[in-house]
Amino acid sequence: MGSKPAPAGYRELGAALRKLRKEAGLTGRQAAFRSGWDPTKISRIESGQVHLDVAAVCWYLGKIQAPHDEAVPLIDRCRQIRHNPGFWLTAHGERIPDVFSSLLYHESTANGVTNYEAQTIPGLLQTDGYARTIIGENISYTKDDVESSVAVRIGRSWVLGRNDCLFDFYIHEQALRTIVGNTAIMAEQLLALTLLAAAPNVTVRVVPGSIGEHPALLGSFRVYEFEEHEPLVHLDHATVASFWFEDRDFVEPYRKLVRYLTDVASSVEESRSFIAALADDYDRGSSGHGLHVVEEEQP
Repeated sequence: MGSKPAPAGYRELGAALRKLRKEAGLTGRQAAFRSGWDPTKISRIESGQVHLDVAAVCWYLGKIQAPHDEAVPLIDRCRQIRHNPGFWLTAHGERIPDVFSSLLYHESTANGVTNYEAQTIPGLLQTDGYARTIIGENISYTKDDVESSVAVRIGRSWVLGRNDCLFDFYIHEQALRTIVGNTAIMAEQLLALTLLAAAPNVTVRVVPGSIGEHPALLGSFRVYEFEEHEPLVHLDHATVASFWFEDRDFVEPYRKLVRYLTDVASSVEESRSFIAALADDYDRGSSGHGLHVVEEEQP
């Protein structure tokens, strides 16, 4: 009989504890000796199989001498996990390049990612110019925040090179027609989109505006599938927080939405042709297709 799937929160916590152990220069056996735990328990903790309580996390962090500013967030996260009712939120912080980030962790461990975007190009597919313009619109960000956010967003794209994960992107037509910055930025972005879509593990399909309004498709979402764990749904509010759902009652409606998108979206070939043609229009400086213009950030 296989082991019970580890909850997503404990997988994140285990990955963060593994990172701190390695940064302390300790092997799993050495950490076990310091904590008085069996090496097998350390391995199971780091894989999310052991549901630690706050006291145990504090004990372990102290024994591996974890830095205080890194230990405190993990203790808070453990407290949140213990009361996890099948959904949770994380403070919006893409600008923080932390391995503990839920988004970075699950993108790098999933075996399948489905991303629907209603208004913008998916973050994993964004170019530097496009991302900089979108992120620069956040009035709460300083210039340093913008720079670090752009670096993290562009840096996330490495996961597209994983040959053990399939990425399916559904992009509403409006997102492609909305001019972000200027037509030069859009031409570069859509050209990059056509090139990225040629990867063997990446599909990009356009959801045509002609299907009409569907209330459930007004907001963007991501569904993460795992071979050994339950699927996750991620809803990202641009300025407030990221919402994560693991409970089946929350997840299943979004899996149904994915099946709906599969039925109504243009084919891969039709989508590629549409995006390439629109990129050519933008390259010629045409803005007739634009529905809305997001101004480029001024220096």
